[in-house]
Formats: sequence, C-alpha cells, structure tokens
Amino acid sequence: MQQLTKSRLLELEEDFKEYQQVNYNIAVRVVSLEHPWTESDSNIGGGSSGIIIKPQEILVIKKDEDKELQRLFKLKSDCERAINKMSDEQLLMYNMRFANSDYLGWQEVADRLNYSIAGIYKKRYRLLELLAIEKGLISVEKNV
Repeated sequence: MQQLTKSRLLELEEDFKEYQQVNYNIAVRVVSLEHPWTESDSNIGGGSSGIIIKPQEILVIKKDEDKELQRLFKLKSDCERAINKMSDEQLLMYNMRFANSDYLGWQEVADRLNYSIAGIYKKRYRLLELLAIEKGLISVEKNV
C-alpha cells in the first residue's frame, strides 16, 4: 500500500472538516444555480426568442455540469463511505476531532483517550487512510 505524505494527510483532514458543512454548502450552491443573479433588463417589450425553453431540464443540466456542486457531492459520498467503515474507536476519534463543536486537536484527543502523541498519530493515519482509499488516492492490496 502506498504511503500518504504529510501534505496529503492535511488535505484529508481538511476534507473531513469541510464535510461537517457539506450539506449547507450543497444547498447554497443549488440555490445559486436555481436563482442566478442577473442584471436588470431595460429592454421592455423586446422580441421573443425562437427557442423553446424547458426550465427544469436546463436546471438539471446546470447542476450536472457544475464542477463545484459535483465536487461537493463526491466529498459527501467519499466521507460517508469512510465513516461507515470506521471502527468504534476510529469513530470516537473522528467525532472528537471533527464533529465535536469544541474542535479538539490531536493532543486533546490523545489526552482524553489516554494515548501517547505517537500512538494517536498512528491511529490518525489509519483513520485518514480510510478516506484516502475511498477517494481513490491509494489502493488496497489484497493478499491472495
């Protein structure tokens, strides 16, 4: 299995942090696509277009082609799959670090769980590795 670099581990932590607000961010993005800001039109009584417009279809296409919205959906599904694969201990660590309103650092998580700093960082690596696997950043080698 490939090793994760320090910078990649920090990116994965940022993904878990962003996941805490992902539903809100998705909703904001959808609203901005459904109700885009447009400059007021001073052309009163202008001609009509010869194009038949189906607003629902146009909106679906906009959502499907919006890179930011698709990135948020992928982030949400990747994080959910990783969380579903966490052990009870990893889930406790995840909740303490990312889902807790106190936003505990790894030192505080280690103190509360009675782990050494080295021990908590090994466990952190395994926790973030789950997300890396779900994102396709590393692959799992299966022993046959």
